[in-house]
Amino acid sequence: MLNKNNKNYILVSAAPILCITMLLFIPLLTNRIGKTAGFIIGFCIYWFVFCLPISMYCSDGLSKLREIYTLKSNITTVSKNIFYFLSFVPCIATFFAVFKEVAPIAGFQVLIISLVFALINGTFEEMFWRGIYNKIFNNNIFLAYIFPTLFFGIWHIALYMAHGILYQGGFASLVGGSIFMGLLWGWVAYKTKSIKVVTVAHIITNFFAFTGLIYQNWFS
Repeated sequence: MLNKNNKNYILVSAAPILCITMLLFIPLLTNRIGKTAGFIIGFCIYWFVFCLPISMYCSDGLSKLREIYTLKSNITTVSKNIFYFLSFVPCIATFFAVFKEVAPIAGFQVLIISLVFALINGTFEEMFWRGIYNKIFNNNIFLAYIFPTLFFGIWHIALYMAHGILYQGGFASLVGGSIFMGLLWGWVAYKTKSIKVVTVAHIITNFFAFTGLIYQNWFS
């Protein structure tokens, strides 16, 4: 079992290592093996080499990892509900900006692929960027909230650098939007000490966004 200092060291080191690795691998993979295969493999590295293993390792296994969904908060129920409501603001914005126009023409296959991507990505990202940092660093606002939010935004720069992938709204939408969502969901997770609601909001937002991204880049 890892002691507290080892967990702290691993998590502080993991975020910059993850970002540097993905900044190198995403452009390389999409350039060498194609935008679709490179994009998918890049995400698999992100999910199954970084997000999931590090979260499980620092939590001392799967059973302990579940605690990130049940940490206790001292704020009132009313305050929690307000925070939970705010979590869904990105869902509304992404629905009207992307999904509303693309969904009718995207087709069933695009919707299914987008949903699978969203379920995996939203769950693993919240587990890592919000859940495990909150569990390990708890009431340290810098390491539990600001630090992972900063690197959550930087990781999206790697996605922007993918060869052949076009993003509606460009850099400002992708990276700026991710920073906004990281700030919002990170604050909700930090204050409520739970990632249940932000995970749901993240999955829905990703579903809407990935529908446009996948249709535009892989099917149109």
